[in-house]
Amino acid sequence: MKAVINTLYEAKLAELKEKIDAESIPVQLTIVTVGDDPASKVYVRNKVRLFEALELPCHHIVLPEEGTTQADLDGLAAKADHPILFQLPLPNGLEAPDLPAAVDVDGFGSEALGQLVLGQNPVLPCTVQAAIDIIELHCGEFSFPGLKVAILGRSNIVGKPLAIELINRQSTVSSFNSRSDLAAVDWNKFDVIVVATGHHGTLDNSQFIEGQLIIDVGINRIDGKLVGDIKHQDGVLSAAAITPVPGGVGRLTCLNVLGNAVKLCQANS
Repeated sequence: MKAVINTLYEAKLAELKEKIDAESIPVQLTIVTVGDDPASKVYVRNKVRLFEALELPCHHIVLPEEGTTQADLDGLAAKADHPILFQLPLPNGLEAPDLPAAVDVDGFGSEALGQLVLGQNPVLPCTVQAAIDIIELHCGEFSFPGLKVAILGRSNIVGKPLAIELINRQSTVSSFNSRSDLAAVDWNKFDVIVVATGHHGTLDNSQFIEGQLIIDVGINRIDGKLVGDIKHQDGVLSAAAITPVPGGVGRLTCLNVLGNAVKLCQANS
């Protein structure tokens, strides 16, 4: 599956390069981080490197954890005239400002999510777009109507918007959360299972069958290693296609930050 992800990544990157060059789109991005969270530093570095590789401006604003207020973040958001994102998590109870859709590269704001419900959204949240891309590649562009999809997790970043987008595409969606009785679920009846709970071991690879697509969105650090939400049992070889962690959904999510910035900058130019 890793090779498939790599092929998809390179194909999408080539399309974006061609679009930027052919249409002379003035692409730029601002990233705001607060504090010194190690995971955030990795994610931001990957995004900055991607923009630098294409010689596109990426402005990184680093604010101190102590002394930064919600008003500081809201002020940056109010001044934004191009795509901007506030790297999560934010410390000390700070919240990412509710951005207007025109600059909301993450697609997390209320305007973008409202447009998503109506099928009028300019961009999808980056991880949601990654999941859609993987499903389309594996199942086919015209397979969404009637596709049986299980989504584990109900976050505003992945679970809820992914469910809405799949409903918009006429898929049959089942949503599960921390209160669901997962042990009672027949996982074999689903074509696609998306696991985005943030907890390693939510499901394990012995529960899947041939032909299924399993999208592991989670990133957890266990005994110094990065692992997903799915536990891979020793000696169990699943016939299902399971996205790898690392090098799976996360890689495409980073690329989709660029893709969303291209769409927004093109619309605003």
